[in-house]
Amino acid sequence: MPRRPSYSRFIFETTETTRTFRHQRYINDFCVDCDTCVSVVHAHEPYSHHWLTGSMGANVISLSLEEKLLLKRIERERVETFLLCDESAVCRTNDFLLEAGMDAVPQLLRFLNYEASRLEVIVGFYVNVIRQRMYFESSAIYIDHYLDIEETVDMLFSMLLEKISNYVYLHHRVPLEACVIKRMKLIVKRHSSENFNSKADLPLQYRLKHDGSGPSLAKKKSIDHTFLLDSFLNYHGQRFGNFPASLQVNLYCFRTCASSKELYAVPYLLRGQDTNKTPTYIIQTDVTGEFRGLHEIRNVRKFLKTDLQDRIIECRQCKAHFADRVQFALHRKIDCGRSFMAWQLGDVDGPTKSAGIELHENCLPMPKKYFKYAWFGLINGN
Repeated sequence: MPRRPSYSRFIFETTETTRTFRHQRYINDFCVDCDTCVSVVHAHEPYSHHWLTGSMGANVISLSLEEKLLLKRIERERVETFLLCDESAVCRTNDFLLEAGMDAVPQLLRFLNYEASRLEVIVGFYVNVIRQRMYFESSAIYIDHYLDIEETVDMLFSMLLEKISNYVYLHHRVPLEACVIKRMKLIVKRHSSENFNSKADLPLQYRLKHDGSGPSLAKKKSIDHTFLLDSFLNYHGQRFGNFPASLQVNLYCFRTCASSKELYAVPYLLRGQDTNKTPTYIIQTDVTGEFRGLHEIRNVRKFLKTDLQDRIIECRQCKAHFADRVQFALHRKIDCGRSFMAWQLGDVDGPTKSAGIELHENCLPMPKKYFKYAWFGLINGN
C-alpha cells in the first residue's frame, strides 16, 4: 500500500524555448526521475499551463449523471453499510486484501466523498480460522479531505490486520496466513455541511505543518478577495486566460504522483518574488477537481518544505514506531486501535454454522460499470 519515500522534490528545468517540470524521488540517497510526473511547456508560459492536461492521478474522479443519481439514491435510502465479496472460487486472501486496500475501498470512498464535507469510516473483515468464523472491526475514523483517503485506508487495513494476526496467534496458535478472508464490510457515514462551498480543510499532510502558526514574518499586501476569486474563476483552466496584472499574488495547487501516490504543492501562478510580502494561496478543489476556494498560506517556506523521513517517531501509548508523520497522526486518531472489536460468529461447519451466516434481503448492487468490484449496499433496515 502507498508509502512515501524518504525524500522527494520537484524541479523546473528551463532552456531558451522550454520549461520542464520533473518530480524526483530519493531512495537511499539515489535520485530517480518519476516517469509519470513530467510536463513540458514553452519557457514563457504561466506555470498553470503545466497542469492543463492530465490529472491528479486516481484521486480525482469524473461522475456521470447516472452515478450522481445513484449517490442520491444512497442518500435517500440511507445506505451506510457496504459489503465487498471475493467472487473467485479459490482462496486468494492476499490478493483480495491488496485489491480492496489499494483500489476497491479508496474508489468507493472517493465516490461517497462527492458533495460531503467529511466521511466517518469503519472497516471490518470476515475471517475464517481453524473452522471458526469471526468478524473483526476497526473503530471509526473521520476523513476530512479526499486526498487523505488512501493514507487512511492504508492505516486502517494495516492496524486491523495486525490485530487479527495477534488474536489468531494468541487464541489459535496459527499465523495470519492460516486465515481465509473473502468478505469485508465498509461502514460510511457521509457528513454534509450546510454550505458545502465553505472553506475546506487542508489535506492532513499539510495540516500537520501548522500553517499559520507563529508570528508573520512581514506584513503582506492587502488583497480584494472578491476580485481575486472572480479573476481566478475567469482564468482557471484556460490556456489563453488573462489574470489581472494588478493582482500581485502567488498561487499553488496540489498534485498527486500517479506512481508513488505522493502529494505535493506546485506553483500555479507566481507574481511576487518576495514571499514574505506577497499574499500566497493554495487552490482548493473537491474530489471531481471542481474549484472550492483559496486557502491562504502564511508561512510559505514551511508549507512547501519537504518532510524528511530522517527520524523515527514513537507512540507514547503503545510504543509503535513510525517514520511518517501522517501515518503517526492517523494512528493517534484511532487511539492506537484500542477500540477495535472481534466477534465469534460460529463454526464454519457443524451445528452452529448457520449462526455465522448473515442474510440480507434488501440490497443495492453497485453497478460494475462504475465499480469494477462486487460491492453491495445494505438499504437501511437490514
